[in-house]
Amino acid sequence: MIQRRLGERLKQHDWVAVTIELILVVVGVFLGIQVANWNEQRKEQSLESAYQSRIAQDVRSDIDELNEIIRVSAVRMAILNRILSKASGQPLPEGFDSARGRVAIEPVPTYDPGRGSEPTFALFILTPLDGNRSAYQTMISTGAIADMHDITTLRRIQDYYAAVDREMHFEVALEQNRDKLIDAQRDVGISPVRPMTVDQLSSAFAANPKLLATAENYWLYTNRHLKLTRELQVQAQQLGVYLQNPH
Repeated sequence: MIQRRLGERLKQHDWVAVTIELILVVVGVFLGIQVANWNEQRKEQSLESAYQSRIAQDVRSDIDELNEIIRVSAVRMAILNRILSKASGQPLPEGFDSARGRVAIEPVPTYDPGRGSEPTFALFILTPLDGNRSAYQTMISTGAIADMHDITTLRRIQDYYAAVDREMHFEVALEQNRDKLIDAQRDVGISPVRPMTVDQLSSAFAANPKLLATAENYWLYTNRHLKLTRELQVQAQQLGVYLQNPH
């Protein structure tokens, strides 16, 4: 239709009409491209929003897991606090100075034997972080992560999962030290399935310097793990709130 009108105007040497027709064609093409780009951008933003919503769900799942890890670790730390102070006959330090600065001992509630935490089994139990990053991994595998427009949000998500990786990496060393304690306890006849009181464990640890040193090492690793987990919990909570609110 436009080509026919344009041909007629050319035959008639109606240059004003020809110019108008050409402008209409250019404007039409431009608007068509803009509408297509706008629709594509809306689709990308919708997909990006969907991914962020799924990541928020994964992070909320992580928070529940971190809460349980902190609970279990705090009980173990409290039991070790009691055992080591009684076995060594002196109070535990509140922190240590190192080349990296002051290492503080994480505060935990005092161990209460009436709350059902059996000491030998509590020292055996180790709750690692499994984590749920299905949405984040899907973004990476599909290449959607490279198309994110909100760079600030992307960096916060990446920082969070980098912290998760650090937590999991440390848990490997924590588990190794737990196994060393279990081996040392086994050598003196202490089994996780045979209940012992804190006083009984303290006496056994006091009588065996190797067992006591192994427990003190595990206490330090437990302290570091508790600190990392609490920091990750705060980061997860902040990221969850951030992803839920418009920005």
